[in-house]
Amino acid sequence: MTTVPHGVSDLYMAPVVIAIDARIEQLGKLDLAQLEERVALDSNRPDWSREDRVRGLLESIRHLIDCHRWLLSWNNRGVRLTHGDYSIVLGVPETFFEYVERRPANQAVGGMPTTST
Repeated sequence: MTTVPHGVSDLYMAPVVIAIDARIEQLGKLDLAQLEERVALDSNRPDWSREDRVRGLLESIRHLIDCHRWLLSWNNRGVRLTHGDYSIVLGVPETFFEYVERRPANQAVGGMPTTST
């Protein structure tokens, strides 16, 4: 059964997703140091804790984008956009995970460096 939009915010799903995805792509071109600086400038918040970094990164992603009541949240696969019953997860580059978790690119989540073969 097809679900029809329930309001104007539902109709904005495609433009919001496209805008957020374009912003993720733009931020994804930055190295870790540049991303840290961009998030600090866009969010104007400290990055002392993981929660602070997640909030700052999400604020930087939605910076200057009218999300029309679509909410952004961090997901273990990327950025989740939610509005009512609708939800979509957009993948993010590895530098976003490195920034949030404060781990170098060659270090696995468990803390052991990865080896290249």
